Parts: sequence; C-alpha cells; structure tokens
Amino acid sequence: MSPEICDQAMLELSVAHDERRAITPELVSHVRECESCSDFARRLGEIDELLARGDYSQTPDLAPAILGRTAPSRRQWWSVAAVAIVGMAVGALVGGLGTRWDTGQARDLSDLFHSAGPSVQGLSADLVVVERGVHPEVPERVYTGSIDYVAPEELAVRLLDTTVYPGPAWQANDLRLIISNGDMTTLAGSPCPIAAKPNCLVEPSFRAVRDQPPFDDGVLLPLEIVGPGRSLTLPSGVEVIGTTDLEGTPAIQVRSTVAAVELIRAITEYGAWRDLHPTDRVLMWLHEETLIPLRVEVFAAASPERELWQLRHGYTDDPEDESPIFIVELTDLVTEPGDVEIDMPADAPSGSFVDSELEPPGPDLPDGFKPHRSGYWHLVDGGRVEVGSWSDGRSWVMVETTRAWDEPRLFGLSLNFVEPIPLSEGSLGYLSPSGDALAIHGEGSSILVTGSVSREVLVAAAASLEVRGHPVPPSWQEASTIGIAGLPSGTLAPVVEGWSVLARVDGATTTILLTGSGARNILVTQAPGSRLDPPIGPDYSEVEVRGVDGRYNASEKTLEWVEEGSVIRMRSETVGLAELVDLASTMESR
Repeated sequence: MSPEICDQAMLELSVAHDERRAITPELVSHVRECESCSDFARRLGEIDELLARGDYSQTPDLAPAILGRTAPSRRQWWSVAAVAIVGMAVGALVGGLGTRWDTGQARDLSDLFHSAGPSVQGLSADLVVVERGVHPEVPERVYTGSIDYVAPEELAVRLLDTTVYPGPAWQANDLRLIISNGDMTTLAGSPCPIAAKPNCLVEPSFRAVRDQPPFDDGVLLPLEIVGPGRSLTLPSGVEVIGTTDLEGTPAIQVRSTVAAVELIRAITEYGAWRDLHPTDRVLMWLHEETLIPLRVEVFAAASPERELWQLRHGYTDDPEDESPIFIVELTDLVTEPGDVEIDMPADAPSGSFVDSELEPPGPDLPDGFKPHRSGYWHLVDGGRVEVGSWSDGRSWVMVETTRAWDEPRLFGLSLNFVEPIPLSEGSLGYLSPSGDALAIHGEGSSILVTGSVSREVLVAAAASLEVRGHPVPPSWQEASTIGIAGLPSGTLAPVVEGWSVLARVDGATTTILLTGSGARNILVTQAPGSRLDPPIGPDYSEVEVRGVDGRYNASEKTLEWVEEGSVIRMRSETVGLAELVDLASTMESR
C-alpha cells in the first residue's frame, strides 16, 4: 500500500475514533488488506481496552506511527470505530446499580414497554456486534453497521463484517435486512456447522418476498431489536437487577437467558453466525424510558446440558470466563423515524396478501391506536380472510375474520394447549399460552385477534368485537385443555409466578405446559408408575429432586423421578437442569 493511501486511512480512522462515527465499507476493505493500518487500528483498540478497565499505566506508544504519517487530533479513547475493527468489547457497566427500579420487577417491564409505545415512532442508531468463539482459526468477529426503524412495520438492519480472516476460504458474514409494510429483502450467508467451516461457507445471497400480511411471523422477530416486547409478555426468566447509567444514558439492567431474549435471534436468524445455547446467560441494558435495548451481552452457561451441547457442536467456551461470547450494542441512538428504503425486484415471490381499503370489525383499543394496514388473503380452498390492523407506534393489534373456515380446529391457532377465556355476555375465546393470540369460534365466522399488547388489552379488544364466541366441539383437541384447578385430585403441579400454566388429561396421564418469556417452555408429565426405565446411553446423571433420587438425561433434556406412585418427567429444550429442579421443588398436590 502506498504511504499516501495509508496516511488518509489512518486519518479517517482517527476522525471516526474521535467523533464515534461508523467507518465506510471502503475503509474496512483497506484495513483488512493493509497490515500497517490494521496494526494502527489494533493499537487504538488496545488503548480503549486499557482505559475502559481503568488502567492508565500501560498505554501503548502510538507516537511513532502517528507522527511518521500525519498529525493527530486530540482523542477521547472511546470508539465505536475501534471496537468495530479490533473487536474490543468495552463499557459493560458504567457506574453502580441504583434503586430507580427494584430487583425482580420484571412484570412491570411489560407495562412500561406498552406505555412507552406511542413515544417510539422510529429510531436510528449505529450498531456494533461482537461474536467470540466462532472457530479456532477465527476467535472473534466484529461487525459495524446501523439500524433504522419507522413504526410500526419498517426496519432496516445493515451489518458489515470487519474481521480480517486467515484465508480466502472464509466469507465475510455481512448482513442486510430490510422490511417495509409487507415487503422484505435479505442479503445474508447461510448457516453451517463449526466443524465444516470454512469450506461450507457461501457468499451472501439475496432473497426477497413481497405482499406479506401485516405483522407476519417473519417480521415480528426482527422487530424485537427495537424493543423486547415478546420477551416481556410473561416475566418468567427475566429478572431486573437494578438501574445504572450506560455512557450517560439511564438504563435498566436485566438478567435473562438466550431462550427468553428473542432479540438475539433477531440478529442471528440470517447469516452464518455461531450457535448460542438456549440457557446461556444474558445481561441487557434497556433504555429506562423506552426499553429500547442499548446493550446485550451473552455469557456461556455452566450446566451439564450446555457442556454436552458444546462438546457435540465443537465450541470451547469457558463458563468461568468473564468475557461475553456475544455482544450487541446500539450507540448514537435517536428516537425519530429512521431511513428505510426497500428496492423490491419485480419478480419477487408474493405472500398473496392484498392491501385494500376495507373496513373490518374494529376493536376497542387504548387511546392512540390508529388504523394501519388492511386487506385480505385467501385460504387454500379459496375462502377469503379479511384483515385489519391498528398501531400506536411500537405496539399493534390485528383482527383476521373469515366465514370460510371449516376445519375441525380453531382458525389461526394450531396448538395443543389453549386457555378458554370468558369474553363479554357469555362469549368465549381461546388464548394462546404466550398470550399474544386469541381465537373466537363464532356462529358462521371465525376470528383471530393477535397483537404485541398486554394480555389484558388483547382480551378486551376481542371482547369488544360484535361476535359471540362458542365453545369448540368436544372432539376438537382444544376442548381438552384445562386449567390447574381442573387437574385430578393428587396431581402434582408447580406453584409458580410469571408462567402460563395449562394442562391436558389423557387417561391416567396428565401433561402440564409451562410457558414463559420468549421461547421458554416446559412439559411436565405425570403417569402411574413405581420405577424409572433403565437408562440407555451415557448422558444420564443422578440428581436429587424433592428429597428423592432422580436423574437427568442431558440428551433428551429431561428430569425424571418417582414420587407417591407416579413417574414424573420435566422436559425442556430451553430451561436448564438447575431451574427444573427449583421448579420441581414448588410442586404441590392438587
């Protein structure tokens, strides 16, 4: 590289460092290829790391490199640019925890999230992601980019992989995701296992889909980036630690797990990212007024199921390491509508939703909700489903209505467990375990009400519709769901808060579903029996449960024991052994 090009590159790095600006793709490419500029950026990062730890005695001497090329400006050694190039995760916690929020007030976070919805009409921010333990040859990857949001259904996430890779077989894991009122484009790589990297990596590919219904499932997950609404619907698995200031911004610090915090998957859903275990520990810093996530850190969990998972997946994470294995940080946050522009190819496949000026049944909603998108889509047999949606900013409600549903199950809810909910004037609805969808089986019509609002607001909205919900026929699977109060006498059931608890009885076997925040859920089965089946395989360990000897199968993620003539099993893909044992200790006989 010529000295003149490197002079300009180092000057741009310095300016970006001082002014906390993201660096350009051209500069990233140059730093990847230029050893001198890469070393210069690394030294900037070393200074940031030392000063972030409070160590002012070992500052590297940058004078020769700087004075030999260009005159430096004065610096504040705190840089998104340096973090992006070098991969130094800094500024985890600024100041001590305060008392503006008490420990454990997770339930109130959901209320705050919804009350703050109208104030979040949009945002724009710089975005930094740090990913560690990717591969023995690539211990760390760092991304810099941006996020733009326009409420309620427009989002643009752009991430540039700044990693200097060891060889040409490695592909940069760049990401571009754009969502705009039913249209969606992605430019991302494809997942591949660590053992097959880098040979399985492919160049990022472009995908597009248009004409999706409002708040389609593919849209809802990315929207968690602007506020963890789905993670806060049920407070199980979310613990408020206290309040602090993150770089001068008042924040609520929250402890959780990867399974509970869906905004992590909102980042890693597209591309060739490392895997994270569902029970890995998460620390979040949420903006105190809007609950926009300012910073998220993930740490490897210490548990037998995580240890077995790591062995089989090829990772070498150390649970005792205080450094996070995954970091997401938003900086320079502005809560004004961002810049979201989407370029849809003419031949993009259609999701078959037709936007139209319909006037579907309007529910009673809190002040501030306004009509969003309306239209229709068709069932497989051609029946029409009319759709209306409303939003107050970040929160939304949608009503889908059809007169053509003739399947022997609820319209819109294909679930083994639903909660019967009394509505107005003898009307009945069926609520999903997560509390974000409610189906009404009406006379001649079927309705589905969904939303990001609280359970109470969703039920009230459904109750306000001019339709009477009937009980489903006894032959439908939804008819067999019962609450805890309906369990047979003698059944052991957990006594918990923050979980949705529903049950089914099939002959002598009772099954209880616990649903918590995000993707957390547990199945508890109880059947007559006096002993456990002989263990098969090496993944069993002995565990004491409720004062008796039980065992845990790390492959099947199942805790089991015998008590009072029953074999009890607790199975979860998203909740670890220690928490299962704690939940078992709360069980009481009905």
